[in-house]
Amino acid sequence: MVDLGGGADPRRPAPSGGEPRRTELLGIVPGVAKALAQALFAVIAVAIGASELGQHSFALVGVAVLVIGSALVGSVLRWWRTEYRVGADDIRLETGILSREARSVPYERIQDVSLAEPLLARMLGLVSVTFETGAGGKDEIELAYVSRAEGERLRDVVRRQHEGPAAASAENGVQAEEPAKTLFAMDLRRVIHFGLFEFSLVVLTVIGAALQQLDFLLPVDIWSMRFWTSLFEVQADTIRQWGFAAQVLAAVLAAGSLLALGVVTGVIRTVLRDYDFRLERTDRGFRRRRGLLNRTDVVMPAHRVQAGILATGLVRRWFGWHSLKFVSLASDAKSASHDVAPFAQPHEIAPVARAARIALPGPDMVWHRPSPRPWVDSLAIVGALLLAAGLGMAIADAPWWPVPLAALPVVGAFHLLSWRRHGWAMEDGQFFVRTGLLAPTVTSAPAVKLQSVEIARGPLGRLRGYVALKCGLAGGKLEVVGLMHPAAEALRQAILAEIARVDFSRLNTPAVDR
Repeated sequence: MVDLGGGADPRRPAPSGGEPRRTELLGIVPGVAKALAQALFAVIAVAIGASELGQHSFALVGVAVLVIGSALVGSVLRWWRTEYRVGADDIRLETGILSREARSVPYERIQDVSLAEPLLARMLGLVSVTFETGAGGKDEIELAYVSRAEGERLRDVVRRQHEGPAAASAENGVQAEEPAKTLFAMDLRRVIHFGLFEFSLVVLTVIGAALQQLDFLLPVDIWSMRFWTSLFEVQADTIRQWGFAAQVLAAVLAAGSLLALGVVTGVIRTVLRDYDFRLERTDRGFRRRRGLLNRTDVVMPAHRVQAGILATGLVRRWFGWHSLKFVSLASDAKSASHDVAPFAQPHEIAPVARAARIALPGPDMVWHRPSPRPWVDSLAIVGALLLAAGLGMAIADAPWWPVPLAALPVVGAFHLLSWRRHGWAMEDGQFFVRTGLLAPTVTSAPAVKLQSVEIARGPLGRLRGYVALKCGLAGGKLEVVGLMHPAAEALRQAILAEIARVDFSRLNTPAVDR
């Protein structure tokens, strides 16, 4: 018999270390480095100004040293005045140099505990610990930075609080922790293959931001319309002298260069984000680790997985590649990401979904298509606007007046394709909703984990007789549009019948899913 003290709850193990603690002193190094990186453009400007001022250069350098020193002193003071406590019922964080702020999060509200390792922090053996509550960033607690051992200890404390007496028995040797089982992993070759489909031109945004900050170093004014007009006139005269074949070749080379830039950027971003991607099933839940420079380690409790999202892309679907995401109670957090199989074949996704008790639609799934009336109404409104724009431009003798009229069949084709993509199905207690335009996305949720079912109707729906069925899904959104009212009511009753089969107040406790 273990004596837990007079006022303690005997059903819950008391966490050790109730005294206030500070984060690691070395943790100010990544923070200062991040601040200096953000001030890189200002440092360059100071260096250039010092070289131009000559005899006053030492004064500018002195000012820069003073600013950096002040930032360092401020970081040390913030570290000294930041304390956290691991109590019996909550985790408490106190911050502030002059005015103190205390935040406390009970263990019952903590949904996920994630560990992040930026490159510099990883070199120092430090991690950032985030306690996610599922209510957004304002209610979360982040400890940056603590040692990896301390981060694992904090994660284990939260797990023991959730598991209660089972964890206490394990600590006493009654139950050993089961080894982790790898459900899905991606090697470097798979990650690079994934990156080929992640076309991105974000590098152009970075170049534009750099030019905006450093435009004073350029010999010309890149923001002057006169500069670009003269440049294009010179280039146009040069291109006209090349001949038609050379012009076509130049256009192909320009498009190919832009395509290559987008592919290379996508590969680099994917490698940085998903390097050494690994998803494991442990006794704590689903553990996902990934990242090259910024290594993240996230544990998602299995009983908090509410639904699965099976998605693909316009090109990758023809090669059989899909992705699977989990919708959990912590998905409302601003930075939450629950990719569990971002680039996988269907036979690789099936074990992951099965471990989370999420059913996937089969090839013989019977899909129910909604009424086309919402799409017809939308097409009528958009078509009328395009027709009015085309007629107005024609009356004004604008040269591009045929463009809105030519867009009418394209818009109609998109509406038709969108209607054909939408659908819903219900089978063996699982509710499926299919959406998408060029590539389908299927959301699968156990009906017993839906919190509410609502029938909504707008002004057009009231006139035309169609409604939208909105299901309350913790951490996500599940909606079927374009249902006729009798069909929506029948579907709502079927979902409510599944929900009534269980005690909803006990649904998200570990005992239900284990």
